[in-house]
Amino acid sequence: MKKLLVILMLLGVILSFAQTKVIFWHAMGGRHGKTLEQIVNSFNETHPDIYVEAIYVGNYGALSQKLLAGAQAGELPTISQAYSNWTAKLIQSGVVQSLNEFLNDPKIGLTKEEWEDIFKPLRENGMWGDTVYAIPFNKSLYMLYYNSDLLTLYGVDVPKSINELYYAAKMLTEDIDGDGKVDQYGFGIRTTVDFFQILLSLRGGSILKKVDGRWVSNIDSKETREVLSFVKKMIDDGIMYYQGGYLNNPFGMQKIAMYIGTIAGRPYVASSVKGKFNWSWAPVPVWKTRKVPFAGTDIIMFKSATEEEKKAAWEFMKYLISPEVTAFWSINTGYIPVRKSALETNIWKENVKSDPLAEIPLQQIDNAVFDPQIGVWYEIRTTVGNMFSDFVNGKVDMETAIKTADDQIKRYLEEEYGK
Repeated sequence: MKKLLVILMLLGVILSFAQTKVIFWHAMGGRHGKTLEQIVNSFNETHPDIYVEAIYVGNYGALSQKLLAGAQAGELPTISQAYSNWTAKLIQSGVVQSLNEFLNDPKIGLTKEEWEDIFKPLRENGMWGDTVYAIPFNKSLYMLYYNSDLLTLYGVDVPKSINELYYAAKMLTEDIDGDGKVDQYGFGIRTTVDFFQILLSLRGGSILKKVDGRWVSNIDSKETREVLSFVKKMIDDGIMYYQGGYLNNPFGMQKIAMYIGTIAGRPYVASSVKGKFNWSWAPVPVWKTRKVPFAGTDIIMFKSATEEEKKAAWEFMKYLISPEVTAFWSINTGYIPVRKSALETNIWKENVKSDPLAEIPLQQIDNAVFDPQIGVWYEIRTTVGNMFSDFVNGKVDMETAIKTADDQIKRYLEEEYGK
């Protein structure tokens, strides 16, 4: 018996030494973090030769700073969450590992069918030309949240176009107590770059466009002016509420009847609305196009890892996007599953039986568009966000706002490409 115990202990020591460790930096806190912890634990249990250590770094800002500092100091994890503009900067620093050699490996890679099973916009968001640098992770789409009780009460249909949105907002706006001030706005917006970019994409415009393989400013356009004019009209007509912060609380207080937000905001809406009224969501209304940006991060790998660590990390990355796991992630966090086959899993099918809202966002996935994959995109987003906020708040006229943003964007692009 003693000999058996000694043998088992020795085997345990040997196995522990044989384990390959993967360090994974992430920014998933709260419920999302607990779900990720479950996935990591499940992977570690089923892959005894690999140990993934998931390290919560803090919010996205903290993670971005730590990655950029780590690239400078040569102290990076094996893998990390990253937005595509972070990845672009890190690619410029020469620290991001191409995934092509793993993806195309006949033993450990993905088949053509498996790779194309990932929703196309999410797949392409991790590619720079023919080089794959990232796989999709926590991805969310924008939806039109609406107070279904109010729409029924006022006899208003869920708007399917921007024009219908305007008239629905007009019908739903009311001075309920008769004091001369609006108590219930038909529509609410955040004065952020995200909302501006949603309308701009729907109108057929874009912040940047590609010319001869390079991104150039496209903010000085008729589409930008049409978007700003539409927003101003809704404000001037008194049918739109606006603020910088999240809108789940005004929605829960019935200060606004509709707004556009990401599916990641669903738990907050459910909490704000609980016990007050019924709500639902629908695809974002169409304007000239159906194109809507999506949000969220990818997973990237770093060159500084050893070959064994890279192979182990690749196994974990494949696990994250496996149909069952991405379905589990989606159900427990509200993010979308990243693969089509996830929708055929039993866990997903059982989920939609009890939660029919889960399927609605996927109606928009084929129309999803992603941000330019350049290092200065954060700075450009900030510039456009300031333009939109200043215009909406009456701090600057339209032409001045556009010219200022256009000049700043051009300067940032000069930093990206050089003069």
